[in-house]
Amino acid sequence: MTDDRIAKAAALFAKAWRNGTSIEAFPDDLVPRDLAEATAMQDEMAARIGEDVVGWKIAGRPGAPMGRIFASTSFDNGAPLPLPRYARNIVECEVGFRLRIDLPPRAQPYEREEVAAATDLAINIELVGSRRANVVERAAAALAAGRPFPADDTERLLVIADNAGNLGLVAGPVIEDWQHRSLLDITVELRIDGGESRPLLPRQRRSEPIDVLLWATNDLSRRGIGLKAGQIITPSSVNVPEPLPAGSTAVAVFEDLGRITFSLAAA
Repeated sequence: MTDDRIAKAAALFAKAWRNGTSIEAFPDDLVPRDLAEATAMQDEMAARIGEDVVGWKIAGRPGAPMGRIFASTSFDNGAPLPLPRYARNIVECEVGFRLRIDLPPRAQPYEREEVAAATDLAINIELVGSRRANVVERAAAALAAGRPFPADDTERLLVIADNAGNLGLVAGPVIEDWQHRSLLDITVELRIDGGESRPLLPRQRRSEPIDVLLWATNDLSRRGIGLKAGQIITPSSVNVPEPLPAGSTAVAVFEDLGRITFSLAAA
């Protein structure tokens, strides 16, 4: 892939990100052919957006697509989410982390205990989506049916190039004393407009959050990026991801760890 093709692909994604719009037909000749191309597209997209990075999302397991969370798409607990940017969304209740200290790039890999000691637990809501048309609908249908998404290498590379599908983050409570807990067993009650609690992902479909954090820390270090104090890492969903309709309010209660409330403005 030439620099010109990277620039063209990144420009399409960045324009759609800024405008909250969709790319109706992503050009076939700009589809990334390998991980290096997909990563270069995402990096160039981020450079064109030009915002501070307040965190990183990882799509559920070590080696999964990873993307940036930008400052303007990070919301406080209780905040309304604006239309039309968030009209096509997928809600993921996440058990994640907030960095207490910098973890800068270095030649030596970080160890599990070292990374755990550098973080507080942070419960969050990630809003997942796509700058490409019809992807949200396909992803929601696949996840609801228990099928993986992305389902093939081409789709996975496009998701990586498109900032790993991140739309934004609703930041919840931060917990300092967490290392005695089994993070893989934390549950959440997600209710939309006061309805029944939404389904949880089966335990066998989840990944240990600290394992995902360790992988992400070392992968970013290898790329010369590193993590900074205050950044939030969201590694995995607890619930079966599903959309939040316009005009609705959701409340997510993470056991005794706290709750997050968010809403999507009415059309």
